[in-house]
Amino acid sequence: MTPEEARGRFPVLEKHAYLNAGSVGPLSRATHRAMADADDLALREGRGGMANFEAFAQLRGRVREAVGGLLAVPTDRVVVTTSTTEGCNIVVTGMRLGPDDEVVTTDAEHPGLEAPVRACGARVRVAGVLGRTPAEALDAIVAEVTPRTRLVAVSHVLFLSGEALPVAEIRRATGAPLLVDGAQSVGAIPVEAAAADFYTVSGQKWLCGPELTGALYVADPDSLRPQMGSYGLMHGTGVERLGVSHHAASAMAGLLTAIEERPEWAFERGAEMTARCRAALVGAGLEVHTPPGASRLLAFSPRGDVDLALLACRKRDIVIRSVPTGWLRVSCGWWTSDEDIARLVEAMSARH
Repeated sequence: MTPEEARGRFPVLEKHAYLNAGSVGPLSRATHRAMADADDLALREGRGGMANFEAFAQLRGRVREAVGGLLAVPTDRVVVTTSTTEGCNIVVTGMRLGPDDEVVTTDAEHPGLEAPVRACGARVRVAGVLGRTPAEALDAIVAEVTPRTRLVAVSHVLFLSGEALPVAEIRRATGAPLLVDGAQSVGAIPVEAAAADFYTVSGQKWLCGPELTGALYVADPDSLRPQMGSYGLMHGTGVERLGVSHHAASAMAGLLTAIEERPEWAFERGAEMTARCRAALVGAGLEVHTPPGASRLLAFSPRGDVDLALLACRKRDIVIRSVPTGWLRVSCGWWTSDEDIARLVEAMSARH
């Protein structure tokens, strides 16, 4: 399959330069069809028969296996969730943290990680990592660790800037359990989740799956004492005890299809297109805040007002977003083309 053939799987690309997989990835025809077929089956055959439950259990098992392959971890350490936010909540509540405990996090976290950490009842220590090199970020995080630190909670790739944190080095240097928000890494860059104790997955972003899908890797399921009651808690074993939500079959069918149709060269192509986009933005005289090769996100400053720059993109059918730093952020996936990049640069070069 060529890149052009792969792009043809996404109808949105026929009109839009879609550069926002960091929020929600493009939806392919095959993923949409898998979801529709599952819903059609439920419509015709009903949803409550034993055959339906058995088929769903097998489908969910295949999803866990597929996610485990992406994370390079065993299937029996993966639980299906609705989002990275749910995964983070499962971890911080399951650790039973209290006011005498400390959690170390950073100044560049998405609310999906920051909010659960802030709500857990422990003291929160914040390391300044935005705009720093990986080595400097590591030193900043280690400097916040104390004898009371029970958890270090960070993103693998910072949603604000696209900078990547050295996950394995953080775990080794701190010696504390590590929770990693993988919303901007899984599906975008190669991941070895076993470098952390807990690693979350977002299904709708870089994996291009349905919304309200995700997963969580847990190195030692017995290390968590769930506080959110569920069927899994009462009847499951191992990591399945941690599951909170029951998914529709259509969601699982869509996520599995999205993962399975990813081309083998997805990571390499995404890296190539990100490098081309970064070079084009720099060549147009724009300030890019993401270092080369860090991730598949690129944060940059427009020449003028951010809202006007977004409007210029919207008028040209370019899908990007702004971030709270006042920057614009683009996401370059394996589906990104040179034409997409050219349209972006043209929009940024126009008067706003």
